[in-house]
Amino acid sequence: MRFAAAFLGLVLALFATQPTNADAEIALSRAEAPLNGPWAFRFGDDPRFASAQLDDRAWERVDLTPPPGAHDGDVGLPGYVPGWSARGHAGRWGHAWYRLHVRWSVPVGTTPVLLGPTLVDGAYEIYWNGKRIGGIGDFTATPPRVYAVRPQLFQLGETEASGEGVLAIHVYLPQELADDPEGGGIHVAPILAEPTAGAARHVAQWWKTFWGYVVDLVEPLALLSLALFALSLWRFARSDRFVPFAAASVAAIAASRINQPLFYWTDIESLQTVIIARYVIFNPLAVVLWVIACNRFAGRSDRRIDAAACLLGVVAGIAAYPGFNAQLLQSAARVALLALFGWSVVSVARVAHLRLLALATMLVMAVALFPAELSAIGVQGIWFPYGVGVSRTQYALALVIPLLGLLLHRRVCPAPQKLRHDVDR
Repeated sequence: MRFAAAFLGLVLALFATQPTNADAEIALSRAEAPLNGPWAFRFGDDPRFASAQLDDRAWERVDLTPPPGAHDGDVGLPGYVPGWSARGHAGRWGHAWYRLHVRWSVPVGTTPVLLGPTLVDGAYEIYWNGKRIGGIGDFTATPPRVYAVRPQLFQLGETEASGEGVLAIHVYLPQELADDPEGGGIHVAPILAEPTAGAARHVAQWWKTFWGYVVDLVEPLALLSLALFALSLWRFARSDRFVPFAAASVAAIAASRINQPLFYWTDIESLQTVIIARYVIFNPLAVVLWVIACNRFAGRSDRRIDAAACLLGVVAGIAAYPGFNAQLLQSAARVALLALFGWSVVSVARVAHLRLLALATMLVMAVALFPAELSAIGVQGIWFPYGVGVSRTQYALALVIPLLGLLLHRRVCPAPQKLRHDVDR
């Protein structure tokens, strides 16, 4: 963080903005200027909207100026504003364009650079004076393929120290994200900067993105280690069916969580791939396996609970498939899984041996496995210690790892006092 802070210390915000019908004149001297607008905005998928000669005076106006201290609700990226769903277009998805007319100047011998928006719902591509200079997402596919928005630094291709141009940003919001009441379009304005300031800001943005998801890399590795630990213990208690199912559930959680850093740090996975991996496969699988594990904790099992859990897991996974549009069915299946889990916990509560430790472990695990249901009843889902977002699930998994490790060890390996008592007998 000191590295990022040192770079940020180089940034001097010395700019003047005079908007007139979406026009802005910006002077840059080793500085940066967020392009808050107001922007011209319109829905549609017309490539002519990128042209510098287009008359956009009749378009809707969108101001991206954030309130003081505003940040996104995930990793804490500064400068957040609600999207078009909160601006009179609730539920709208698809293509849209933002346009801004800019006059700028930088010190002689330098040329301006552009930092892309760090939070956009969906894919985006940027045009400067009608020429595409980059973006995130594949607009050659139909529909466009969406990847996570990451910090980007774009060269405008200018050769002079002053001039004017039209910045046009084409965005695409997939239907899967259209239910967010603040979703849609650009949430953090792009930044026009002098090269030194731009490079410093780019590094700072990447540090913020890295710290925001590093826990989602560390925790899956710890969970996989816990699963291997459980399997190593299982060699000494082959008849204990709780241990292998608990290990399998933990491994499924790890497989689901590892998608977070892969998605937000790289372009290995598209949004559709992440949805399938997390919500269609691994999240339902983790819940089903944990219900089955809890069902075996008392040394007995009810095959009807196993069968019902498997059926509900399949339904929840299918309902989450992109384009299926079965949110109500998915929610119903997950609530039913939660009820089965509750029934299994009741049976665990009747077991005297390790009861308190087992109940604590299973209830904390429920916080990690049923985040949407907790959010639905108003439980806070994320906190921002030191300005970095940490989710409720991350806290829960951090507690589950030592609790479950201790529970497995105590369950498989008898306490020394009990061993001595057995020998005396």
